[in-house]
Amino acid sequence: MKLYTSLIYRELKLTRKRFLLMLILFLLLAALMLTPIMLGGFSAPAEGEDAPVEMILLFVGTVALTGGFLAGTNNGLQKADISTGWKRYSFVLPTTAKQQALSDLLVKLMLILLFGLLSTAFAMIYSVTANYNAFGLMLNIYLGAVCAVMLIDVAYSYIIMFAKTKKDLGILGVVAFLGAGLIIKIVDLFSSGTNLLNDNNLAEQPAEGGALISDAAFNRFVTALSSGKTTLCIVIAFAVLCALFFLVMWRSHERREP
Repeated sequence: MKLYTSLIYRELKLTRKRFLLMLILFLLLAALMLTPIMLGGFSAPAEGEDAPVEMILLFVGTVALTGGFLAGTNNGLQKADISTGWKRYSFVLPTTAKQQALSDLLVKLMLILLFGLLSTAFAMIYSVTANYNAFGLMLNIYLGAVCAVMLIDVAYSYIIMFAKTKKDLGILGVVAFLGAGLIIKIVDLFSSGTNLLNDNNLAEQPAEGGALISDAAFNRFVTALSSGKTTLCIVIAFAVLCALFFLVMWRSHERREP
């Protein structure tokens, strides 16, 4: 236990400036999104009136999306260890590659839990103030964003682990950047294809008053995004990505002779 505590402490200490910057940015965004509540624009609706659902979903979704991106992003420690020579020095330490990889995963999960709790607190404020439960939507958006960024992080870490010197780090850094861009492009194409499949359904129920999307289509989208099936799929994807992240970091910390 002391070994893992030391490894986690080292990683948190070396990345504290990056973490504090992300936390400050998140809190500033959350405070900005709470401005309507402070101004009294989201008081509990009177009997017979509906809560401003679109605005609630926009604010809660934006905060959850941002929190997920910040929690799942690469902390830059792997690149710093290679650049400073710590990675080569770590080969003579008594810690095993498996132990170091597990500590990396634990730190990642700690950040995901922290930003998840903050996003949940934000959603609860809107749920209590506007009398509308957006927790399911927040959870799925948050975990979805975490999964998307972790996928890029896994690909980036896998490429970077082959670097041994600063020169290799520069070359592989470019390759990793291009690889991450390729993954984003593939995901974007997949999303575009999914939207094309849904175009016919949206066209069957045109929006009223010149709106881009009808209320029925919007409600179906929100229902699907907030459903338990969506949560289950995202949780499974998250578990798979955590396993991949652990395996990649395990491989990264293993000693490889030149």
